[in-house]
Amino acid sequence: MDPLRLPFAHSTDCAALRQRARLALAAWQTPDQVEDSLLVITELVENVVQHTGDGGELLLRCDDETLHIEVSDSSPVLPRAYGPDPRRIGGRGLLLVTAITRSWGTRPQSGGKVVWADVPRAEPVSRAS
Repeated sequence: MDPLRLPFAHSTDCAALRQRARLALAAWQTPDQVEDSLLVITELVENVVQHTGDGGELLLRCDDETLHIEVSDSSPVLPRAYGPDPRRIGGRGLLLVTAITRSWGTRPQSGGKVVWADVPRAEPVSRAS
């Protein structure tokens, strides 16, 4: 399965990016897994859009067991997961990422960072002709 690279600008409409990702994910995952993966993608991309002055790139690649999601950007500032706090508006996205994924993390790269997440994969349901 060939990886999918989707660059995005700071002003990106996340819905359009999700639609492009959905097409690839539909071939790699079951419908429920697609929705979970799209939620993870949305959270990671929105973090870039909200917390950096730049765009980035979404990379999706799949092997037999895992969908690998990577979002790169030019900011060296690492995301931080906050504990639940009813007084804080927002800040729960990485809690959702933690709940849905097998694991997630960050790694520095030249000129910024990559935030990655691994979603367990099952074979997609075959579609009747």
